[in-house]
Amino acid sequence: MKRFRFTLQSVLNVKRALEKQQMGELSVVNARIRTIEQKRQELIGIEMSQHEGFRRQMTEGMTSADLKLWGGANRAARERVEYQDKVLEQAEGERMRIEKKLIAAMQERKILEKLREKQWEQYRAEQQREAAAEMAEFIGHEVFENQEG
Repeated sequence: MKRFRFTLQSVLNVKRALEKQQMGELSVVNARIRTIEQKRQELIGIEMSQHEGFRRQMTEGMTSADLKLWGGANRAARERVEYQDKVLEQAEGERMRIEKKLIAAMQERKILEKLREKQWEQYRAEQQREAAAEMAEFIGHEVFENQEG
């Protein structure tokens, strides 16, 4: 009795490996996005505390040099937040690209697994036909021997 062998098993193995690789890449980019978001929130917190310090100093009185200093600090804080926004946008674009590749890899794997299942069913049906033929041959041979005797 021959063993079942899926003709595209090596391709299925490659698709499974690619899917696993895409999942790994997705988890890495998701971790990077969380880090970027945390950094962005920290920068927003710094910017807000600067605004609060500016308001406090405004009520106490401020020179034009102080105003210029606060303006530069505020601009720098805003630029850092905007930079993090751009980095976050790029990372989210990368996540979308990886998700599309992962979905495609999953679909290809599922197609191959369905094909494997069909081949398995064909193999089982062939095995049952062969077993039935052997049984019929055995029974037919036994009937023939009983008729002779």
